[in-house]
Amino acid sequence: MKKIGYVSIIMLFAFILTTGILTCGWKCSEALCEDIESRHTDKSTPTQGLMRIISSHTSKMLDAIMIGDFDAVLKESVEIINASDVVMRMFFSDGGKVGEWFSRAGNDPDDPKAVQSMREGFEKYLKLVTDASRNVAETSKSKNIVETYNSFDAMLRKACFACHQTSRLEWPGWMRQVEEK
Repeated sequence: MKKIGYVSIIMLFAFILTTGILTCGWKCSEALCEDIESRHTDKSTPTQGLMRIISSHTSKMLDAIMIGDFDAVLKESVEIINASDVVMRMFFSDGGKVGEWFSRAGNDPDDPKAVQSMREGFEKYLKLVTDASRNVAETSKSKNIVETYNSFDAMLRKACFACHQTSRLEWPGWMRQVEEK
């Protein structure tokens, strides 16, 4: 009985010591994530947000192709086309005024030539994306996984990667190696 008492006292002391170190110890603010907002701020641009949506649907499309769910391929194709339309409406409204994103990208929103040039670039690549997505949908109607995948691969190469290559500030090094071959 005496040993159980000593063990209980030692465990209580260890618990109090551990609690004290965690709450008042060295760098406790990091341990308790008190500065989590300064470490996890999202510096995403509107373009990146919309591209993540398109990327999500593209990923779902690939999953559907791989399991042979051609109805899902058609659905994701429609979603990619809709998201592409949203990109144009968001960045180039009917009123012709571009948003804050345009000046944050280092462009002058009052320069009509710069706006038109950017709009033409967006239209070019979004048309490639929508046309390629429609092609994937058409190919999927044959219910041939290989042909559908080849259309999907062509969409990535001719639309997605082509746009990223011209619009991203840093293109991944591994992608440059692939292009050189």
